[in-house]
Amino acid sequence: MSNHSIPRVGLVGLGNLGSAIGNLIANNGYDVIGWEYNSAVVDEINRRHNNSRYLAGVELHPNLAATTDLAEVVSTSGLLFVALPSAFILSTLKPVRHLAPADAILINMAKGIDGATGLTSFQTLTSLFPQHRCVMLSGPSIANEFARGMPTIVVLAGQQITDLVQVARVMDTSHFRTRFSHDAMGVELGGLLKNIYAIGLGIFDGRQIDSVNFRSVYLTIALEEMTKIGVALGAEAETFAYLPGMGDLLATSLSPHSHNRHLGERLSQGRSLDAIREEMGVLPEGFNTLRIMLNIAEKMHVSLPLARALWDVIHGRLEAEQFIFAFIRDFVED
Repeated sequence: MSNHSIPRVGLVGLGNLGSAIGNLIANNGYDVIGWEYNSAVVDEINRRHNNSRYLAGVELHPNLAATTDLAEVVSTSGLLFVALPSAFILSTLKPVRHLAPADAILINMAKGIDGATGLTSFQTLTSLFPQHRCVMLSGPSIANEFARGMPTIVVLAGQQITDLVQVARVMDTSHFRTRFSHDAMGVELGGLLKNIYAIGLGIFDGRQIDSVNFRSVYLTIALEEMTKIGVALGAEAETFAYLPGMGDLLATSLSPHSHNRHLGERLSQGRSLDAIREEMGVLPEGFNTLRIMLNIAEKMHVSLPLARALWDVIHGRLEAEQFIFAFIRDFVED
C-alpha cells in the first residue's frame, strides 16, 4: 500500500546500504524508485525482488522499484537519498542536478572526501544543490544487519527540524530509529573518520590479537584522534562521543562485514595494495580518507600519530608487527 501524504522517495545507488534503506522505506508503505548503474541489478530487483550482488538473502518489498534512468529518479522524487561511493557523486549527479524539484530534500548517506576538491560527500552534495535542503544521515548502520530486522539507530543532521521530521517519518520502524542533530559536520566526519581506524583494527585481527583490553585501548585512542581532527574542522566534540562517532567506530571496526577492516586484515598478511585492490575491486573509503586527512591535519598542525602509523603500514614503511608494538610503546605508555 502506498502512502500519498509523503512525496515519492528516490534512491541514487542500489548497493548494500542503498538497497537496505530502500527496502526499509518500501516496507513502511512508501513507493521507492532507485537508480542503479548496473542493469543486471536493476533487472533482478524488478523481476525477483532480490539483490544477490549487494544484499544477498534479503527479500525486497515490491514497493521498491529499480531503473537505469537517473533523470526519472531525480525529477520525480520529493525525498532523494544518495547512496553512491563518494568518488562518483559529482560525476553522477552534476548532469541531472537541474531536474530536482524545487522543494526536494536530499539525504546524503555517502561517507568520503574528494581528493581533488577537499570537499566531503555532504559538502559536494550541497554545492551541487545549493538551493535545496540537504540532510546528513550517519551512525552505526551495518546494512546486512538492519535489513534483517536487527535493532539500529542512526542520526539525521540538518538545519531545519521539519526536514528531519519528514525524513524520519519514512524511515522509523520498530527496529530502525532515527535521532536528530544540528551538527552536520560532526555527524559526517564521524562516519568518515571511523573508516580510517577500522583498518587498524583489521591489522590487529589479521595477527590474531583478539584481546578485549587491547581493542578497548586502541578504539579509545582512535576516538580521541577522530575528535581532535573533527573539532579542528569545525565539528562539535560531543558529537563524537555519541552514535556518529563512537557508535559508528565500534560498529565498523568490529563488524565482519566491514570493507575497511578487511583491508587491514589483508595488509597484516603481507598483501600489497595492488593485490588487495584487485581482490576487492576498489579500495575501501578509509584508504582515500586517510590520505586526505593526513594532508589536512599537517596543514592545520594537528597531530594524528595513530593515523600516520597506519599510513606507514599501508605503504610498507612499517611492518604490521612493528606497528603493533609501536602502538603499545608510543601510545599506551605516554
